[in-house]
Amino acid sequence: MKKLSSALMLLLIIVIVGGLGLRHFARQRLESAVADLRAAIGPDASLTYATATPRLLARGALFTSVTYRNPQLTVTAADAVIGRVTGNALGGQRIGRVTLHGVQIMEPGATASIALLVLDGLVLPNAGPLSAEQPAPPRLDSILLDAGRVEGLHIAVPATQTDLTVARAAVRQFGLGRSSHLDLDTLAAQINLTPGRHIAIGHLRVDGPDFAGQIASVLQSGHMIHEIGRRHIDASAVAIDATGPLLRVEHLAVEHDATATRDELDSTITGLTLWPAQGQSLLRMIGYDRFDGDVHAIATVDRQNGRLQFHPLVIDAPAMGRMSIMADLDQIPVDDPMTLAETARIVSATIDWRDRSLAGHVLDGLARARQMAPDAYRQQVFTDLAASPDGSMQALGRFLQSPGHPVQILLRPPQPLNVAMLSVALAMAGDPSTAGLLGLTISSP
Repeated sequence: MKKLSSALMLLLIIVIVGGLGLRHFARQRLESAVADLRAAIGPDASLTYATATPRLLARGALFTSVTYRNPQLTVTAADAVIGRVTGNALGGQRIGRVTLHGVQIMEPGATASIALLVLDGLVLPNAGPLSAEQPAPPRLDSILLDAGRVEGLHIAVPATQTDLTVARAAVRQFGLGRSSHLDLDTLAAQINLTPGRHIAIGHLRVDGPDFAGQIASVLQSGHMIHEIGRRHIDASAVAIDATGPLLRVEHLAVEHDATATRDELDSTITGLTLWPAQGQSLLRMIGYDRFDGDVHAIATVDRQNGRLQFHPLVIDAPAMGRMSIMADLDQIPVDDPMTLAETARIVSATIDWRDRSLAGHVLDGLARARQMAPDAYRQQVFTDLAASPDGSMQALGRFLQSPGHPVQILLRPPQPLNVAMLSVALAMAGDPSTAGLLGLTISSP
């Protein structure tokens, strides 16, 4: 027992003395690493802290009350654990791991707070001297990150009265030219400008995009670049509300395969519910308070010729009916999809419809609009269509009298028809001149 006690005492002395030596070595390494880090963040930025304690074996340090400042940004953290730092300010500095608690971020026009931020394999960019070609410090898109995780994120933008919160988000392989991945839980955004909006997403996963490249493109040109490769988007529990509910989506999945000249998309929306905005709406006019259904679209975009093909687009609404559309459109704004409805034209379309209640609701809505009794209006429509010399109008009449049968509508306009004009033209389809403009053919068994 005496020998064991002596051996343990000797071991303890070795550990203490060795630890003091390692701590001294770690302190030297820490001071050198902090000097390199300060050089890496550039001459217009500062990094301060209350205490700095080296970690075991000189593999990083624990900092408390950390503050980073540059002319556009201030970041504070209650504490930060910075893993081993390698590289230098000229070649790019790599930090094994950064763990931050109680983060506050302030910049002109926006603030953010983060409960926990963990960054693995962070590479700070070359912080060479500022010049005309590099008038500002490196941006977010110029860093590299193997993996990152954030918990308890809150962002406030007072100018737009916008608040955004994220319970948890993780990103992998961030950096120019990298195929990145995002996994996010419980996002909520509140926009208080009139009209107010509340947006929520239960879960979101995005695989494949070059996030850094897209950020760089938006900063430089104002829009995102076209990327080659495969991408996947998966979202669930999506909700948009105003004074009342506007949209619900149980699940959204998008598969996108892109080449330099072609995009192939396969998109599915299940559990889609849409409520019309307050006031007059087509849905309410024909007797529905909302739309419930699923949507599945398989589409091909020819980027060289600005063409879009649906093969098919299927909309299945249990309370209304099922529509399958095969369509060819041109003048597609491939790099600005937000303007698609304004510029796209229908070259041809085939619409197959199986009715569940929509036909009857439309007839009743038209009767109310004309202040006629529904039965009298129906009989007038049936009589007029049956007497029409146009075979398509006769087929439409047979369908309306017996909507349990399917109906097929062909659109083959002599000249491509602007998408925005389609609803107007269809409303006047009984006019022979309009039917000719549409290249309209209707058939029903």
